[in-house]
Amino acid sequence: MNDLLAQFFDLNQFSQAPLAGEYNNWLVALSYIVAFVASFAALTIFARALGQRNGLRRKGWQLATAFVAGIGVWSMHFIGMLAFELPVVMKHGVALTLLSILPAIAGNYAAYSLQLQIKRLAERKRLSALHEKSLIVASGSLLGAGIGLMHYIGMAAMQLPAELRYDIGWFTTSIVVAVVLGIIAMATYRNYQVPTRQGGHSNRLQLSTALIIAAAISGMHYVAMIAARFYPTSAAELITGSGHDQHQWLIYAIALSVILIALFAWLSSALDKRLQNTSRAIRQSDRKIRELAFNDSLTGLPNRRSLLEYLDSQPAQNQQGECLALFLLDIDKFKVLNNTLGPTLGDLLLQSVTHRLERIPMDVHMVARPSSNEFAAVARIPCDGNPASAQSKALELARLMQDNLQQPYSLKDYRHRCSLSMGLTLLNDSAVSAENLLVQAALALSEAKRSGLGQIQLYHREMAEAIEKRVRIEADLRYVIENNEQLELYLQPQLNAQRKVIGAEALIRWQHPDFGFISPAEFIPLAEETGLIIGLGDWINEQACQIIKQWQQLGFNHLVLSINVSAPQFQQLDFVDKLNSLIRQHDLPKGSLKLELTESVLMQNVDDVINKINELKQLGIQFALDDFGTGYSSLSYLMKLPFDVLKIDVSFVRDMFESPQKEAIVQTIVQLAHNLGLKVVAEGVETEKHFDYLSSLGCDYFQGYLFSKPVAESEFRSHSLILQ
Repeated sequence: MNDLLAQFFDLNQFSQAPLAGEYNNWLVALSYIVAFVASFAALTIFARALGQRNGLRRKGWQLATAFVAGIGVWSMHFIGMLAFELPVVMKHGVALTLLSILPAIAGNYAAYSLQLQIKRLAERKRLSALHEKSLIVASGSLLGAGIGLMHYIGMAAMQLPAELRYDIGWFTTSIVVAVVLGIIAMATYRNYQVPTRQGGHSNRLQLSTALIIAAAISGMHYVAMIAARFYPTSAAELITGSGHDQHQWLIYAIALSVILIALFAWLSSALDKRLQNTSRAIRQSDRKIRELAFNDSLTGLPNRRSLLEYLDSQPAQNQQGECLALFLLDIDKFKVLNNTLGPTLGDLLLQSVTHRLERIPMDVHMVARPSSNEFAAVARIPCDGNPASAQSKALELARLMQDNLQQPYSLKDYRHRCSLSMGLTLLNDSAVSAENLLVQAALALSEAKRSGLGQIQLYHREMAEAIEKRVRIEADLRYVIENNEQLELYLQPQLNAQRKVIGAEALIRWQHPDFGFISPAEFIPLAEETGLIIGLGDWINEQACQIIKQWQQLGFNHLVLSINVSAPQFQQLDFVDKLNSLIRQHDLPKGSLKLELTESVLMQNVDDVINKINELKQLGIQFALDDFGTGYSSLSYLMKLPFDVLKIDVSFVRDMFESPQKEAIVQTIVQLAHNLGLKVVAEGVETEKHFDYLSSLGCDYFQGYLFSKPVAESEFRSHSLILQ
């Protein structure tokens, strides 16, 4: 046993003194710098391994860490050996020199593998404090063992005319230094790994770890060199000067190579980190884009696209005999809140409605926000093969939902109460697409809003048919206005108290080739909604001027033609200019054209209305206030506006004998008009009793079925009344 130990340790078996060596201090410093640079680069690379989710990529960075760290240990040892100068010629065996790299790489790989294991166990919350400490000690010990084994294999590669033995005390100290500093380095690096402790000190801790690892490598090496004893053999020839002068260029080449390797590794790590961050940013952007594509940014609810996808994924009926119900809700007068109190409170209201919808204690499967102030809710309703029962249960659910949502809202310091209109539809046919289902709910909602505020409407097939007809009528109305087809002005005579025709009111009629006669009550509101009323009004004005011109040519110079003018038409900036152009074009005499305005026209800018009326009166146009008493009547209008005629609405005249109140209103209007110097026209005169009573009140003109219904202009000219 002693013989075996004597092959490695110095047991005083040599009689001569060992050779005395010297160190090149510059190379010693260089060896530590190389160890530090390599260690810091290895830690930087290992940070990439820690952040990898992909196992193959993690292994790759782990191997790169061990390789750079091992090369650093080996290079430090090699430079440190060359820094040690003995008075004999010294060489290194190639095989053992290269083989010594492997323990350094293996020791670093094992140490950093345990660090990865510590991190994974901590993330899974399966790491106790004792287990963590034992793994840190193990990783530091493996690192120190790899450094020590590398050193002593490298020392065995030395070829010189001397026997190498080690002092047992210093040998033990070198191993202890390597292991203890390795453990301290790994413990420090564990600090670096913990995010809660990391904060703004991660770079400082990484730097500290690299300094400690470099100290472990260098400390172990130079303590081991103190333990080394070189006893010259009989063949030893002492030399003067440095025995390593011929290796100076190799020393610096190795140092430069290590630094370049470390720099390359650091740049690769930094580039990978940048790519990872870019990839992460792209994924986050994709996730954000998807959220924006499928969710409403204000409320976080699914948007229209998400709602349609959800509806497409739901079966119309399930095994429990339930059918899908879609509720579409609209906040009534939401724009009023936005315009008066600002969009901030409007947004708060939308968010508050969202919170209530999501917390409604009912079987609602999904809540969405398909448009600005509309919300959708999807639920399942028991069907049991009874559509009427399913509809009743859906309406009951709608009322419960509406009652919950119409409770007052606290918007900052403002208490707001609102109503919600609702349309709903049931899906019990899988052939109906999600888009059509949403259209059905929207049609029901539109019908509910037309019925008033806070109404609930269930979809039925007639709604779709009505919409289809409405779309067709709108398109056809646009066509007939542009092409002057199918439309015609009918005339209803107006008579004085002597039953002599003094004029007529022009009423538009539309004979559709497919739908037959379409009432003005149906297409006039549609024209106003779509803006077609402007073109339609221009057509009426043109036709009216042509009729008056024909009357002049036939000698009916005393007749006055009245035409109705809508509010949008009268508000056009060029209304006066266009009418002036028509009057000049047809050379109409003054007083032959009368414009009938409703009180809706007067609700706009009164001063502008007065200016337009005065301009038109200078052209010889008369004015009548139509349907007086049915709107927002105000005596101030009659005082300010220069009307010529006041028309009593048919709703007062027709039923005035059945209602004392209406009879009193008719009497008051006639007296009021005469006191203001206005003529009075009574519409809806259908009986002789009507005529006699209105005549006794002093009514000036009469219009109604007692005399004639509206007729075509050719029939009007041949009427017996006008020929008298």
